[in-house]
Amino acid sequence: MEILRVPIMRLDAYVSTLGLPEDGLSLRFGLLGPIEVRKNGRPVPLGSPKQRALLTALLLEPNRVVSIDRLVTAVWDEEPPHSAVANIRTYVNRLRCTLGEGDRLAARPPGYVLTAHSGELDVTEFADALRQGRKALAAGRPEAALRHLSAALARWRGAPAEDVPRSAALGPRLDALAEQRCLALEVQAEARLMLGEHADAVPELRETVAAHPTRERLWSSLMVALYRTGDSAAALSAYGQARTFLAEELGVEPGPELAELHRSILNRDPALCAVPRLPAPGPPHPVPEPVPVPVARAEPPLVAGSGRLLGRDLELNQIMAAIATSPPRPVAVHGPAGVGKSALALHAVRMAAPDFPGGVLHVDLRSLPRPGAYETLARLLSLLGPAGDRIAPDLDDAVLQFRAATTGRRVLVLLDNVTDEGQLRSLLCACPDCRFVITSRRVLAALDDVDHLSLAPLTDDTAYELLVRVCGRDRVDPEQVRRVARLCDNLPLALRIAGKRLAVRREWTLAAFADMLAGEEHRLDLLTCGDLSVRSALDLDYQALRQCGGTADGSALALFHRLGERGTADCGSATAAGLLGCDRRTAWAALGRLADLRLMKSMAPDHYRMNDLTRLYAMEIARTAGKNESGNSAEFA
Repeated sequence: MEILRVPIMRLDAYVSTLGLPEDGLSLRFGLLGPIEVRKNGRPVPLGSPKQRALLTALLLEPNRVVSIDRLVTAVWDEEPPHSAVANIRTYVNRLRCTLGEGDRLAARPPGYVLTAHSGELDVTEFADALRQGRKALAAGRPEAALRHLSAALARWRGAPAEDVPRSAALGPRLDALAEQRCLALEVQAEARLMLGEHADAVPELRETVAAHPTRERLWSSLMVALYRTGDSAAALSAYGQARTFLAEELGVEPGPELAELHRSILNRDPALCAVPRLPAPGPPHPVPEPVPVPVARAEPPLVAGSGRLLGRDLELNQIMAAIATSPPRPVAVHGPAGVGKSALALHAVRMAAPDFPGGVLHVDLRSLPRPGAYETLARLLSLLGPAGDRIAPDLDDAVLQFRAATTGRRVLVLLDNVTDEGQLRSLLCACPDCRFVITSRRVLAALDDVDHLSLAPLTDDTAYELLVRVCGRDRVDPEQVRRVARLCDNLPLALRIAGKRLAVRREWTLAAFADMLAGEEHRLDLLTCGDLSVRSALDLDYQALRQCGGTADGSALALFHRLGERGTADCGSATAAGLLGCDRRTAWAALGRLADLRLMKSMAPDHYRMNDLTRLYAMEIARTAGKNESGNSAEFA
């Protein structure tokens, strides 16, 4: 009998095939359902409800320091006991024993940080898949979108952290996660309709709207799916059900988009039956024929019912004039975090799109793994159609390829969230027939022949109107609306988040929400909703400052910390020199660098100021980066 000789696999090689680290320990964290931790695939006990609440607070901010004060407010909804800090340390030590990795949960003044590696936290995986799905749908690739969105929704096992007590600190953040799941469901439904899966989508959509009866986008998708299957009576009945639910639950009538869809169904509008035509597969071509590419859809927080952008008429006219100029001149919109640069640019590009039969291309450089000049060109070429392996492998050839693809055609390009001139200089110089709209935080002063447009926060009246439109006119308390707007620094991003929070949390009065925002220690937490976050927007500028290595950058970083330690918003060169212990010239350079990155604003000669939200962010950073090592070592042992 022949004996089979099977090679012996070493244990470490076997462990490798299982995807485990070499030390044999694999951790998985789950918040999208009952909170769980799995070690090598097996669930581990997580202790008391308060200990699980502590773990939830840490997992909501993975790889970031969470202060002890914030952990206390997450664990105790009522007045915390005198032993709260000692109890927090006890819970942390127990969790360390549970995790089995001493460095996973580490003390970092002023609190603790829980490290979650790539692929270990379901919230991060869900957010990544949702982002990819939305990008694919915006690019007209519904099959890819559906694949990403199905993967995102498959990670949900129930309500977020459903077995953890809802404290005033944890509740809003967990509600924001649930909001993101609803968003994924809405985008998934739109992808299925784009693919023509109307009949198959109807049963699933009926279940979804039953679970989320106040989501108008879901009702809209159900109505369209029913109408396209030939059941117009059921589509009209669905509108009636939606209207009833909205009146009973929220006390409002359906919004303009749902009402317009209802009228279109009544009138049997032929456009309702139109399913977007998807490109037929075919062999790649080295120099593609440009085709119109849909601009990524943006949420409409600044767009009034008429399609007019609130408070931006002057800036919109300037962009439209620059686009129409002959010979063409790029227009670059710059301004601080959250001021609405992308919303304005997208609105302008949509308005101008009919005049560009060669195509309208949109690249958000933040979405690129390495946002350099070549990566930007490669993304533009991929939007024009060629397969990835047909894109030229180096920058110069890619420039020639893009120029050949756009010569003689009217193409409009929106380059969003540019960080430096090198990302687009070669592109602007080489493509004379393209029109470019650019957004960036800082002024791209080193570019030639560019119209620069500065964007400031909204006026008081416009901020008032925007907040009312998002949170609902039925709740208007004029004095409190203006108070909330002031606490948001009249920034569209902050106003949009505040309005969405109020729209979801109907039990909050405007006065109560304004009182919560007035507490400086919680304001940035409250101005977070799903993937929208004032803190995250400011963090991009701060990280850009940290990653630079020049003398001025080092001084600017130190000055930012010093101002945060003192909670100071206003500063001149004399004050900066005193804080840094340096000469006035170095202080001026540091202040100028902070102004370049929009972390401060020049108010007058030798007078700079942070807005209030940036000041609060600086205070948060200072509590971590500006700590006294010797003074904190004992407390955070």
